[in-house]
Amino acid sequence: MKKIITTVALATMLSTAAVADDFDNTAMKLTAVTDNYSISIKSPKTGATEFALGGEIASLDTTAKWKRNGDVDNYAIKAGKSTGVGTTPLYAGASAEFSFGDSFTSDTRTLDLSPYVGVSHAIGALTPYAELGYAWQSTQKDIIDFDRDSSYIEVGASYAMSETASWKLSVVEARDADFDNAGDMQAEVGLTIKF
Repeated sequence: MKKIITTVALATMLSTAAVADDFDNTAMKLTAVTDNYSISIKSPKTGATEFALGGEIASLDTTAKWKRNGDVDNYAIKAGKSTGVGTTPLYAGASAEFSFGDSFTSDTRTLDLSPYVGVSHAIGALTPYAELGYAWQSTQKDIIDFDRDSSYIEVGASYAMSETASWKLSVVEARDADFDNAGDMQAEVGLTIKF
């Protein structure tokens, strides 16, 4: 229990305004995980609270999200898969996400396809990682017409406090479709409890 309290205190400290000023957005995420599903709540600096329910459907990691920002409700359904590359610390994966809700019209609901590659290696209880991802996007108006949309660079680390509690710190920098121009930078602190 002391480790969980310490983790929450550390996460709270890292998400204070002093740290937040260096980023375009910061977020705190709490996740509860069982063998079959996960449920999480994320509260970013922007004020848009996000709830998510995840599980495995047909061997795909599937998540349903509900993001509420004032009176605006948006939703997303995401499915994907990640796998290690042999005995190396490399991994690769891809996901598809359909987004809809109050901020979208029947013509602007979007489908994003996002492949990514990364490297991750455990050093005791600490597991640092780095990841590059890309996105192609289409709208419901022409669902099979995908255009290059964006890319991202993510670095971070997770730390296992115990067998049932871990925290993760990540920084994501949005990039344009050519990996050139940097966009918003987001820092996120997450606490995961396993039941």
